[in-house]
Amino acid sequence: MGLPDVLANTTNLLLLIFTGLGAGILSGFAGVGGSFVVTPALIIIGFPANFAVGTGLAWVTGNSVVGALRHGRMGNIDVKVGLIMLAVSTAGMEGGVQVLNLCEERGLASDVVLSISVAMLVVVGVYTLIESYRRKREIDGMLKSHGKVPPPMRSEVSLRLQGIRLAPVVRLEKSGISISVWVLVGIGLFVGFLAGVMGVGGGFIVVPALIYLVGMPASLAVGTSLFQIVFSSGYGTARHALSGNVFIFAAVLMMLASSVGVQYGALVTRYVRGLSVRYVLGVSIMLCAVGAALKLFAGFWEPGRALFEKVSLGITFGGIYLTVLLILLLFVIALRYRRGRRIPGWAESFVASAEETSLQARE
Repeated sequence: MGLPDVLANTTNLLLLIFTGLGAGILSGFAGVGGSFVVTPALIIIGFPANFAVGTGLAWVTGNSVVGALRHGRMGNIDVKVGLIMLAVSTAGMEGGVQVLNLCEERGLASDVVLSISVAMLVVVGVYTLIESYRRKREIDGMLKSHGKVPPPMRSEVSLRLQGIRLAPVVRLEKSGISISVWVLVGIGLFVGFLAGVMGVGGGFIVVPALIYLVGMPASLAVGTSLFQIVFSSGYGTARHALSGNVFIFAAVLMMLASSVGVQYGALVTRYVRGLSVRYVLGVSIMLCAVGAALKLFAGFWEPGRALFEKVSLGITFGGIYLTVLLILLLFVIALRYRRGRRIPGWAESFVASAEETSLQARE
């Protein structure tokens, strides 16, 4: 079945719109391009892997422009970090595109893309959730004993990497840290390669990397991630377009839906602490990992193919809107908190009062 046949299905067109809207909200809130959701979703809908990758990147480019502009107005972009990573990520992306094209020639693209996606999603998702759980316990304890916003804390890994003084060392004024340029170069190359082979902007790796490896505040990591994704995914889109891997109609349809969602997602970040961003990102990553894994297993077990594909579809698209509901719930709770109304005890560590907004930007 070719692409025109896939998109002639009204259900698939609606799924594209819902995917764009949901991924846009997640993108604006968590600073991810959103294609770690979109690329597996397109494959599940019926897109060939190479078209899913190229079309996903085209959508990411337009979606990230909207998100970066919004976060730029909020002062959430460290341009210096974005430019350094951007300078090297294109080299990594070129390698990723070449690997994907080679896999497509050998008929292995779908399995390779899904396998790498599952592996990276599980690693990043598990680590993000574990670190977020630890941080929440710390915040809960400090709020219970002092009733005050806890001071910003950086991970042990980021402190060790900041201790590497291999020249040149760059000073990041917005984040209040100094770090070797080579740390940023390594992250940029790795993210670029994954972007090329998986069809992702790399935000689901960039945001945790900037928070846990570099030591940037969550709000700055979100905006900076979207800023560099605009350019890196734009380059990837051009390369895949030259290879004939981009279906413009589908990308534009999703962009129209996501342009609304990304504005809302970015707005909510002003009402919550960085902990909320990390938790939602971790949950969404793990749900996508499960959906992609089931789709992968369906290709290896013929008797259970139909069942696995249906469950994969349900988890992938259900997961998108579960994270959207989580973001909506956090927004409602945050509004109640700012108005002095009672909120559940477990939620206090996730939201920020008006007075705490400037402090939580460094959380």
